[in-house]
Amino acid sequence: MKRVYAVLTGLGILVLGVLVVMAFMGRGAKKDVTAEIKEEKPLVSTALVALQSLPYIVSATGTLSAIQNIELYSEVQGVLLQGQQLFKEGNRFGKGQTILQINSAEYLAQLQSNKSSLVSQIAAMLADMEIEFPEASKKWERYLKNFDLNGKLEPLPQFSSDAEKFFVTGRNITQTYFNVKNQQERLSKYYITAPFNGVVTEANVDPGALVRSGQKLGEFMDNSAYELQLSIPATENQYLSVGKSVFLSPLKGTIVYEGAISRINPKINQQTQTIEVFVVVSNPSLKDGQYLKAEIYGEEIDSVVQIESSLLVENDHVYIVVDSTLQLQKVTPLNYVGEHVLVSGLETGSILVTEIISNAYPGLKVTYYP
Repeated sequence: MKRVYAVLTGLGILVLGVLVVMAFMGRGAKKDVTAEIKEEKPLVSTALVALQSLPYIVSATGTLSAIQNIELYSEVQGVLLQGQQLFKEGNRFGKGQTILQINSAEYLAQLQSNKSSLVSQIAAMLADMEIEFPEASKKWERYLKNFDLNGKLEPLPQFSSDAEKFFVTGRNITQTYFNVKNQQERLSKYYITAPFNGVVTEANVDPGALVRSGQKLGEFMDNSAYELQLSIPATENQYLSVGKSVFLSPLKGTIVYEGAISRINPKINQQTQTIEVFVVVSNPSLKDGQYLKAEIYGEEIDSVVQIESSLLVENDHVYIVVDSTLQLQKVTPLNYVGEHVLVSGLETGSILVTEIISNAYPGLKVTYYP
């Protein structure tokens, strides 16, 4: 009997132990479920959307070139003379200053000879003119007295009648006059003067060399004003206009030069579907042939927001927060500028997610700031 009682007591203790273990296991399971339920929401950075009017920015690159850059050619033949300043690369000349001078002694002597012939013809005509046209002879006599063989050829006196005109023309005075005038104009070709303030960028001749007609002598450039030619997609032409600001910078460095659109070629290149835009800029540190990056600030676009392009989802959506829940909002990208993009389609006051969230999906509960 005692043995039966002992067995029953042992079984009771065993059952009680099993019940206690099951009770503790149940509590642990409830704690695990509770932990899963109380899992923390992701913390994300956000910003309130404020719509703005922002300029459409066009980026391009091009090569700088001087607005005024001329090639110098000789129109006459002769020996190049030594000037006050050497015709060498880097030397500067002011507007009107003689850059090159070719020996004109022989040609000048020929011109003086023809001027003397003109004087002789007018003097020989005066005796007959005093008889035929006594009033007109006075002005021709004054012209002859004031004639300067070493000076500029002055215009012939005005004819008072057709009879006087035929009288003078019949003695070849008019023809001789225009021959002398033509020679005097050609004499100026022996002197090449600077048409603007500039610098020699190429010199092909030295003093003492024989210069031939049509020979290239060098190049002369105004380095105070430059022009940058840019090829812009034709689709962006609507945002550009003459006078718009352009910011230029070298490929390496932080220097920024400010210029403006000076002209736009309305013709579209059929092969590249681009238009040519010309930007004028002035700065002493700029050089002809320099390669520059350009950012053109075009017409403004209304009701847009600038965001980082990495925030775009499938190229035309962004995440916003509504009632602490992520939602996808469709947007329209309008202008990509570096790592940013201007988009439309958002509303003022919307809560825009401003960081990339891993494993994000619409409907995800989040905690956001600010």
